[in-house]
Amino acid sequence: MPATIECSGEIEILCEGLADLGPNKMAKVVFRTYEDASPPFQIRVRSPSGNTILERVIRVLPTGEPQSPAPVAFSVQQGDYDVHITELRGRAEGHAILSVT
Repeated sequence: MPATIECSGEIEILCEGLADLGPNKMAKVVFRTYEDASPPFQIRVRSPSGNTILERVIRVLPTGEPQSPAPVAFSVQQGDYDVHITELRGRAEGHAILSVT
């Protein structure tokens, strides 16, 4: 069964290559916003065990479009990953659960 992602919020969180994503592979996450969200943004990814495996502040959202920064990538195992992005100087945010089987 391929991996799945469920997201909510003003900033949409997408994962490239969900059909091929499985244990011991790299998840590549990009973002899409439909409102005027201003940088900087804080990204936090938690593993299935609840540990923070990635936390960073970025100035430009990776969107997967040409000239966009590279996707945010992290190695995955089986389980549910919690991905959260927030606009540091505003209220826009996004939340997703990436389920890897």
